[in-house]
Amino acid sequence: MEFLLQKDKIAVRLIGIFCAILIIWSAIPANSAEVALFPLKELQIGMKGYGKTVISGRKIEKFDVEVLGICSNNKINENTLIDGKSILVKVSGDVIKRAGGIAAGMSGSPVYIDNKLVGGISSGWLMTDHTVGLVTPIEEMIEIWNYPSLSNKAKTGLKTGCLQKHYLKEPVRIGLKTIDTIIEAPYSLASSVVPNSNEMVFSQAATEIKIDDVNKSRISESIKARLNRKNVIVTDSQSNDSQNDLNGYFAIISPDYYEPGSSIGIQLARGDINVTTIGTLTHRDGNRILGLSHSFLKKGAVSFLLTGAYIHHSFGSVQMPFKIGAPTEMLGTVEQDREKGISAVIGKLPPMIPVKIDVTDKTLGTEKSINYQIVRDISVLNTVLDTTIMQALEGAIDREGPGTALMSISMDCSSKKGENFNFRRENLFYSKTDICQVLTNEVTSLVDMISESEYDEVMPTRILLKVEIENKRRTLTIEKVEVKNSSVSSGGVLDVEVTLKPYREPKFIRKVKLPIPQDIGKENLTLSVFGLNMKVEDLDIPSDSKDNKSNAFKADDGSASDFSSLIRNWASSPKNSDILFQITVEGDDNKKLKMNNKDYEIQPTNLVVTGRVDTTLTLSEE
Repeated sequence: MEFLLQKDKIAVRLIGIFCAILIIWSAIPANSAEVALFPLKELQIGMKGYGKTVISGRKIEKFDVEVLGICSNNKINENTLIDGKSILVKVSGDVIKRAGGIAAGMSGSPVYIDNKLVGGISSGWLMTDHTVGLVTPIEEMIEIWNYPSLSNKAKTGLKTGCLQKHYLKEPVRIGLKTIDTIIEAPYSLASSVVPNSNEMVFSQAATEIKIDDVNKSRISESIKARLNRKNVIVTDSQSNDSQNDLNGYFAIISPDYYEPGSSIGIQLARGDINVTTIGTLTHRDGNRILGLSHSFLKKGAVSFLLTGAYIHHSFGSVQMPFKIGAPTEMLGTVEQDREKGISAVIGKLPPMIPVKIDVTDKTLGTEKSINYQIVRDISVLNTVLDTTIMQALEGAIDREGPGTALMSISMDCSSKKGENFNFRRENLFYSKTDICQVLTNEVTSLVDMISESEYDEVMPTRILLKVEIENKRRTLTIEKVEVKNSSVSSGGVLDVEVTLKPYREPKFIRKVKLPIPQDIGKENLTLSVFGLNMKVEDLDIPSDSKDNKSNAFKADDGSASDFSSLIRNWASSPKNSDILFQITVEGDDNKKLKMNNKDYEIQPTNLVVTGRVDTTLTLSEE
């Protein structure tokens, strides 16, 4: 196939797609009667049944299940008891052999006894017998449907990462160990838990959070830290022809195709960059579904994107088997992300934020445009935005490190009251260590300011970034300030000469005339001449710092009376390439003298300005 001409390859693909469509549509199940639920109180040790999952493609296959025990729950790091149960099971059969056991991606796989739904697989035994796992009872998962959604003003941001202990009613003999306690942990914590001799550690069986495309090492570390997840992988999918075929091929599958046992995806970003985790659909009632059988990020009421999923392969592993898959067609909205699983609505897509990033690398002479969408969910927006912007920038310039960049930000926003806002700002940046991080911080700081505004509940609806970047350092240092007129009176003009030194270029002098306000006292004054970045070190802003000098003029200084004026103040505030002149009363920086009705005068340049010089002024009595 690799040696076919392009037109022949297209023809073969179309034939294959057409045949596959026929097979898939013929496999769409007819509407069936409502599935009966197995009462937990009737469950007995030794009962046998079956489960359903996908380990290759989209084909749902069955595996055998035997009940080993019934557990009660308790959080390890809190004293509060949870009114809940878990079911200890052993799985077997050809499907389990081929998957290597309970694999990451099987979370939510439904389990049935007497053709009645018992619950969904939630976790598997870490580093040991991968055929032993836990099932979350369907009775407890269904309670998620009673929670209010974001549209009903539900609060988000619940705690994440809690360990749970499950106590067996009766000890269970597994291999050479007798177990009476099970510790269930998110993947990020499971490997660090040291069990006692009577305990076993299970890891939740969701797949890793998969991020498609670009710089693999740094991006995964960033989102691992932000989402408190160790199971994060980064892959390159943009050049993968089979993945492109997959997306086009599966875009026409009916949502009716999805039934318990089908693979599903939960996406936070979709497009040229994808951020996805894969699990299994546990239960469906009309257009409502339950899945995963444990939390994704445990954010409570959410608005994430629900997609289909295609499983490429299931791999065995000493730590835990796992599925490799890809998101496919968009199905609906994940509305709840709770301890016992996720709930979603099929046919209702969540609002998304289009993001377009145009990057010109002036050093390489290349241009690249990245387009994707992020879920409009405040609980994850800045985390996903931070990671994806960094990924897009580093992928476009194909490097890390220092540089100078001119970035234009254009953003549309909408308030809960229905008001629409649009604003744009251009600024110049330099970093001696990480220019992509500095640019990313600028955008996420802006989104923070918008989403945390005290004036109104506002969310971005579109983000456009245009970036011109180069390796060259383009900075300008303020070295010296001289006041040329020996005496100045109120209402006069101050003649100032500023000596400026561009990086590795000759010095030059800029002459400036500053108006002195009328009716000021006889106290001494201080003339301050500075850039927003006082020194070169200030150009490298820590990623976790929001209190930095480059944002000194962007915060609300109290002059804003509503969200619109807040944004106008930000858009018109001084830039990193401006030289600022400010006069204050000596010894009291808060007493600023107005020059042309402003707290400061601005002299623009085309370089990033650093340095600060303070000069004392004595007014004459004339």
